[in-house]
Order: sequence, then structure tokens, then C-alpha cells
Amino acid sequence: MPAPMYGADDPRNCSGSSKAEVLENIKNNFDAFIDLPPETKAERMYRRDIQLALKDERDRTNETAMRPLRKATIDKFPEYIDPRLRNYRSRYGAISND
Repeated sequence: MPAPMYGADDPRNCSGSSKAEVLENIKNNFDAFIDLPPETKAERMYRRDIQLALKDERDRTNETAMRPLRKATIDKFPEYIDPRLRNYRSRYGAISND
């Protein structure tokens, strides 16, 4: 007996394959959207303020998490050293000062 096709038992694929079922789902979703009570300006502004506060909190958390990666390794530039006085690493790690 042959095995069923891959994903044939997935409930997402078992329903809504016919045109009538798809149109019925669209109608139900549209009716549910229309039945929602209208949102006042104050409610909309309150919801937007909450969204902005959550976004700011996420941004601060991400910035804090990234801060060690952006830390400068040198806080100030080193003073100029004459090349004749500088020790250089030569081959095999030996220090040379010609």
C-alpha cells in the first residue's frame, strides 16, 4: 500500500482547499472584523503609546546588549614615539631595534 503524500495529514492543508470553503473563511473573517466596535481616538493613542513604550524598551535592551561590542579599545591616541626609539617585533617574535 503506498504511503500518503508528504504533509497530507496536516490540518492546515486538509481544510480550505475548495473554493467554497475559502470564500466562507473570508466571509467569516470579514464579518468578525466588521463586528468589532470602533476605536476612539483616545483608545488609539493609548494603544500607540503602549506600542512605543514597548519598542523603546526593546531598543534599550538591544543597545545594552550590543554596547560591549562597540566599546572603543583606545580611549585616547598614544603620544608620538620616534621610530628610532620604538621596539619592533621581527621574525619569530624577536624584538629588534635597529
